[in-house]
Amino acid sequence: MTSMRSFLQANPLSRFGWLLPLALLVLIALFPTLGVGGGIQRQILLITVYTLMVSGLSLAFGYAGEVILGQVAMMAFGAYATALLAQAGQKEFTVILLVVVAMSAAIGLITGLPGLRLSHLSLGLATFFLVMLVPPLAVAFEEYTGGYTGLFGITAPTIFGFSLADPDAFFVFCVVLTGLWIVIFRNLVLSRYGTALLVLKKSPVLAASLGLGSLRLRLSAYLIAGVPAGVAGALFAYVTGYVGPSSFTLTLSIAVLAAAVVGGAQSIYGAAIGATLLVLGPLSSQEFQRYSMVVYGVFLLLVGTVFAIGIAGWGKRALDWVRSRARSRMGSANSLSSEGAAAARDELLANIAGNRLVVTGASRSFGAVKALRGVNFEARPGRITGLIGANGAGKTTLLNAVSGVIDLDEGRVEIGDVDITSQPPADRARAGVGRTFQTPLIPETMSVLEVAKSGAMIDGRLSMLGAVLRLPSFKRTRRRDTAVALGALDIVGLSDRAETVASSLPLSTRRLLEVVRAVAGRPKVLLLDEPAAGMDDDALNELRDLLLRLRDAGATIVLIEHNISFVLGLADDVLVMELGATLASGTPDEIRANPAVIASYLGSRHGASDGANAKDVAP
Repeated sequence: MTSMRSFLQANPLSRFGWLLPLALLVLIALFPTLGVGGGIQRQILLITVYTLMVSGLSLAFGYAGEVILGQVAMMAFGAYATALLAQAGQKEFTVILLVVVAMSAAIGLITGLPGLRLSHLSLGLATFFLVMLVPPLAVAFEEYTGGYTGLFGITAPTIFGFSLADPDAFFVFCVVLTGLWIVIFRNLVLSRYGTALLVLKKSPVLAASLGLGSLRLRLSAYLIAGVPAGVAGALFAYVTGYVGPSSFTLTLSIAVLAAAVVGGAQSIYGAAIGATLLVLGPLSSQEFQRYSMVVYGVFLLLVGTVFAIGIAGWGKRALDWVRSRARSRMGSANSLSSEGAAAARDELLANIAGNRLVVTGASRSFGAVKALRGVNFEARPGRITGLIGANGAGKTTLLNAVSGVIDLDEGRVEIGDVDITSQPPADRARAGVGRTFQTPLIPETMSVLEVAKSGAMIDGRLSMLGAVLRLPSFKRTRRRDTAVALGALDIVGLSDRAETVASSLPLSTRRLLEVVRAVAGRPKVLLLDEPAAGMDDDALNELRDLLLRLRDAGATIVLIEHNISFVLGLADDVLVMELGATLASGTPDEIRANPAVIASYLGSRHGASDGANAKDVAP
């Protein structure tokens, strides 16, 4: 708790960074009273419409990594629903809002489930064709939609019985409604849910290793993204007073995607920036429409490679640079409490309780290749079990079978007395299987602290409602996650780099951070896949100290490593694999003296000639 409080005191912008956007929103809402003209007000109304639509795309594309082109279709369905309800005499916007949200969710389920179950490309194609369906559907139901002519005369709504017929009142309503969505969007992405989306975007395998269900996450992001697009359609119908198929084109879909990218798809306020540029630029120029597809295509290619983080992303980097300079000048006055981090570290180590891992008769074939052939394996609490063998021996395949990345053809995997053989990867992670990967999987934009906190998501739920409303349960979870993460970082001395962008760290430090992320989940079994690869002597010593501290705390550690001196000098038990089968098992000294292991893998350098002193070989 102390470490969390100290961290927030050292980073006031992490708590109050929303004040400037709020002040700007209030100022815009006061435009009618400040005498701002109707032309500017209309442009701002269009900006609110496209901010809603772009922000939904930012959630699905920027955070979850889903390429979708159907936002314009969702907007069209929302606009047509609003127009039809208005013509039927329904003026209450709360009723219209409920209809639009329900319709967006239904269309999202119909189009999202099959696409998400297949691939990212399938979802992109499904949403692309959804946009193409708008004109044919409008013509097919011309009796209701007006066909190509469209629907006219959509009058202003009421809200809780209060008429919005006055242009100034409607203007304030649209600005406030958009502001409320931005608050919801902000609260979602600055929560466990937003972290989970970034993890999913990096790798579904990584997401599963942290206890996250990939399909559920992807579907939720797609469904939520459709809601603001549908609401944008409702506002669009009132702003323009007209709904027709010519307003919802593929060109507009590309424009919205371009707006999301240039504004900053992985940013809270990037949607507003992109929407402003879209309304004041391309959408205000009739001449531009002739060459719009060519310009958008070239623009997306350039921005995607040179300007990928968007305007908001560059603004955040500049702000981070100013903050880092300010912290360096203030020195220890604003530093993280070392006592608090140490207390969190000690509490974490005191609660690491390993469990017995037993693999029995593990077999797996890939076509004619037998990657695992009846492997029997055991790892015990308070001990480090090393897995060694040549490339292709089946070591990583065995770890993948334990963590659920692949299924066994035959055999069992048990943690303690629980058989997890048939459980999916996310359930195995929640059962206590933590792991790292041969190539560190670190989301590009996450800080060191955020990466460590992502490991703690195994404990508890994502709780989107709690995040949106900032309920006490959300705040308790956030404090607990931060304390656990800071404690895990302090084990390896990384707590002073908590705000550093994790992907900018050297490879050896990223490997340590992966171990920290796994430890933050307090796993019953910790699977480490070549954590020492590419490390220099200093980093190896840090890794060795970390693993020894975890072992002494009672953790069950399984270590794959090609650095033989390192693993034999560290492990308590060793399993040697060859061509998917067990070649030998025993203590490091027994492995060094095993003739079959010496002949097949170790050679004389690491064999019996090293004698008893082999344990003392510096890694």
